[in-house]
Amino acid sequence: MDLSVPDSLPSQLRDGANYQNFVAGQVLFHHRDPAKYIFALEVGRIRLVRYTCEGNLVVFQIVRAGESFAESALFTELYHCNAVVDVPSRVICYPKTVVWEVLQNNSDLALSFLRRFERKNQSLKTLLELRSIHSARDRILQYLLFSASPGETTIVFDRSYKDIANELGLSPETLYRTLAELEREKIITRHGRQVELVTPQI
Repeated sequence: MDLSVPDSLPSQLRDGANYQNFVAGQVLFHHRDPAKYIFALEVGRIRLVRYTCEGNLVVFQIVRAGESFAESALFTELYHCNAVVDVPSRVICYPKTVVWEVLQNNSDLALSFLRRFERKNQSLKTLLELRSIHSARDRILQYLLFSASPGETTIVFDRSYKDIANELGLSPETLYRTLAELEREKIITRHGRQVELVTPQI
């Protein structure tokens, strides 16, 4: 079940959906807000983040056009993070009560929904594994390898290096310094937000 394609959904979901436009910097929902909706991003980019008790930013997910998010709202009363709009975005909002009813009455849709949810969980596990790598150099190298499409060596990032540093749990200075070292060692080359893996086997 792809919530980003309303025409493919049962009429009950299509009729219950509403669309909202946001500008960069707006917050779609805050941590501990009542969890009333599940969302799909039609256009734009949104970060799901939370601050630790020490004030450090933790990035859970970068949501891009065509992706759904906040599916866990089905099972919780409150949102577990903040949804921050990075660029002008258009969001499809589905009342979770309607989503829940549709899933209960259609086992095929429920299975499809669970499969998509599991793929997202696998991506989150990968990110957590990356953050557990102590060496900043190794963490960044593994992230670059993970970000490259199969068989490709070029990565074009759609966000700033500062945002990537936050995603990896590193300071921007550490990321900039490590990328510069990798470039001097001819492991990568950089052109703006494009990174080329010269020795992708590393």
